[in-house]
Order: sequence, then C-alpha cells, then structure tokens
Amino acid sequence: MQESSTRKIYDVHSLFYDATFGRLVRRRIARAISHMNLRQNDRVLDLGIGTGCSLNFYPKDRGKIVGVDLSAGMLREARKKIHEQERQNVTVFQADAMRLPFGDNTFDYVFISHVISVVSDPYRLVQEAQRVAKAGARIVIVNHFQSTNRFLAMLEKWLCPLCTKLGWRSDLALQDLIRRTGAEIEYRYKLESIDLWETVVMANNKSALQNGLAHVAAA
Repeated sequence: MQESSTRKIYDVHSLFYDATFGRLVRRRIARAISHMNLRQNDRVLDLGIGTGCSLNFYPKDRGKIVGVDLSAGMLREARKKIHEQERQNVTVFQADAMRLPFGDNTFDYVFISHVISVVSDPYRLVQEAQRVAKAGARIVIVNHFQSTNRFLAMLEKWLCPLCTKLGWRSDLALQDLIRRTGAEIEYRYKLESIDLWETVVMANNKSALQNGLAHVAAA
C-alpha cells in the first residue's frame, strides 16, 4: 500500500462506503467505542475517521473528538455528518496517520478502526498512536488480522495482491504487529465466534514504545 494510491482509492470509496462496508462494521465500531467510557474532558483521536461512521456512537455531551483521515473525499462525508448531527465536540482534518501533527501525550484514547491494514507501514502507525497517547491511555483497534489457521493464512496471503488493489491488505498478523511495536494487549474480542474482524484494546505503555522503536531500528 502506498499513501498516494490509497488516497485516490478512498476518495472513490467515499461515494458508496456508508452503504457498503460501513454497514458491515457499524456494530463493531459501536461496541468498541462503548468500551471507552468517556469522561467530560477526555480527548479522543479517531485515527482514519473516514466518512464518520463512528460519530453516531460518541456521546455529544462529553469528550473532545479529533478525527483525521488521508482522503479528502471521506472527510467531506464526515463533515456532512458533523453538520447534520450538530456536533460541537468533533473536529476533523486531513492528515497522514503515520506523521501525526500532534505533540506527545495528547490523547486519552486513540481509536483505529479498519485503518491499520490500509497504510504502507502499520508498525509506524501504531508507534505514532503510542506517541500521541498519554501513558496508560487506551488504544482501541478494530481490524481484520491474518488467521492463525495455517490454511486460511495461506489463502489470505494469496488474496493479498487483489485486496491491495481494493485498498487494504489481508495478511497483517497481529502477533507480528505486537512483536514489532512492543505494544501490550489489555484484552481482545470478536462479536461472533466466526468473525473476520477483531477488536484489540491496548494499554499504552511508553516503555513499550521505546522497545518497539529499538526493535525497528535493529531490524
């Protein structure tokens, strides 16, 4: 995946995203956000907010939501929802998830929904999330990860070139992501026993970030 081509793909996807993929993932997004238990002054980074499917599930009376996305087309749809819902606690703008324009220790939560397998360097994306999140903050990821079943994993690798043309990769392994970034899983779950998508909740450990950066430098 390259960001220049990804931007173009998702500018096109924005025209029909809510009626297709957005409908498939709505329940998972709702459940993941409900696990945040937002307080009045909490700051949330919605990393790859897309068309704003998540906006229906954030409370209006607490929390400050900052959404970023690479695609101007997706953000156009998100801004429509912000206007329609009269959202005073949401701001969105265009940014590269792997080069975030925020200082260290800015956010109480980082939400990464169906984005980590879209970027060219998912390990860098997680490290950026770790950097901008406060120590102890929760990083919540909803995504498809490569199956631990050997046959299914081979199939996902075989399908990856096709999936890449559609805008995502199918062969990202969670174990590899954890090993490369030093991230620490607090808990994980699927909505169904057989589910393509999984929710992974991480407790942000700043020493894990340093270990992850050291691992990448040595690789």
